[in-house]
Amino acid sequence: MRKYAVPVLCALFALHGVAGATPAPTMQTFIGSKLGVSRYQGADVVLSGAGTSRQYLVYARDRKWCGATGGCTLFILTKSGNDWRILSRMTLVHLPVRVLPHMSQGWHDLAISYSGQLPDGRPALVTRRMRFNGVQYPSNPSVPPAEPLTHPEGQSILAPDSPVQTSISH
Repeated sequence: MRKYAVPVLCALFALHGVAGATPAPTMQTFIGSKLGVSRYQGADVVLSGAGTSRQYLVYARDRKWCGATGGCTLFILTKSGNDWRILSRMTLVHLPVRVLPHMSQGWHDLAISYSGQLPDGRPALVTRRMRFNGVQYPSNPSVPPAEPLTHPEGQSILAPDSPVQTSISH
């Protein structure tokens, strides 16, 4: 049984990726050149339920991608042939970002937090369910179609303590 453990674990990590793993130089170049992001936290994931494509989450840490509330822009990149393209761009995002077990249109829902208010008006981080609509995820967690989510379950893909990386710009 033990002789199968290592290959199985390697296959799982290859399929689902490791949050915070250093991306390939081509990904770092894409993030710097195409997105214009120099500092970020990233995670290699599979959001498609079919597992037929990879995604890479980029939480921009540059001042130009972050607002006054501390929320920053989250890019969801997807593999397109031998290249990457932007699938979605969300603003106002606070970490952590969670992948939920529930799926919409064959893709995992995401739990995204932003600076909002409690029902009594006090400021707080508010978490919303972001559903894939068949083309992309919503761009803003503070307005519909984002849905309230009180107890997010699922895997934390990007956390506040995820390593900050730098891109390669050409």
